[in-house]
Amino acid sequence: MGISVNTESSSANLTVHPAGAGASGFAPIELPMAITLLGIVAAAFVPRMLTSSEAFTQRELLQKVHLVRGQIEHFRQTHNNCLPGEGRNSAEKFLRDLSSASVRSGRSTSIGNGNDISIGEFLPLNPYTQRSEVLVIPDRLKPHHYSGDGRHGWAYSSTTGEFRANLSPMITDRSGRKMHQL
Repeated sequence: MGISVNTESSSANLTVHPAGAGASGFAPIELPMAITLLGIVAAAFVPRMLTSSEAFTQRELLQKVHLVRGQIEHFRQTHNNCLPGEGRNSAEKFLRDLSSASVRSGRSTSIGNGNDISIGEFLPLNPYTQRSEVLVIPDRLKPHHYSGDGRHGWAYSSTTGEFRANLSPMITDRSGRKMHQL
């Protein structure tokens, strides 16, 4: 029990309070209940946040793949149906070809005044591997070329023009499609 004295008025008032009344903090039973409630709220919202983050990463990957595939197709259309780095096992030749613009003869010339940056100069980062290196294969791509080994972010066939993200086969989208096969 607590006792308080009010000395502001002309007469002294004594008030008796039950033990702990007006004390700050949690009572022993309130703390476990508060922790339990926070756990329930976290269990409801954390999966949504993770799903949202994963969906963002997947969209980002697909945008980057489509961007590079578009550049490859543009090169093919403006270079007499030739592919960037055609038939070679050279990432440098592939990147050099992607960073050039076409002229009517099918030859390449550097873009702009050297201040322009095209996709070929710097391939985008694969959002899963955080790598931008590309493995160039002068043959058809096989699953082990883009199996998520972590050494490169992308795989490209200089014979077929196929371009894929280098990802683990375990990474799937919401419908269950393997992301490295898209």
